[in-house]
Amino acid sequence: MDIQALKLDLVTKILKTEKSSLLIQIEKLFEKENDQDWWDQLPDEVQQSILEGVENIKQGEMYSHDQIVREAKQKYGF
Repeated sequence: MDIQALKLDLVTKILKTEKSSLLIQIEKLFEKENDQDWWDQLPDEVQQSILEGVENIKQGEMYSHDQIVREAKQKYGF
């Protein structure tokens, strides 16, 4: 069965059914299909930057909050 025939068959079955629970399940399937992963919506540059940050963390190349605050106080005098 090709895709167009399958679509027509499904439409026919949907139109004939009186089972609201089945229609709700079908609707939920379509909702899931339409949900997009937020990651895929990020620009490539942002994705790359995040991946680099994760890699830095894995390699231990990171600063603690206290280190950042200490350096900022020293640099900017607050």
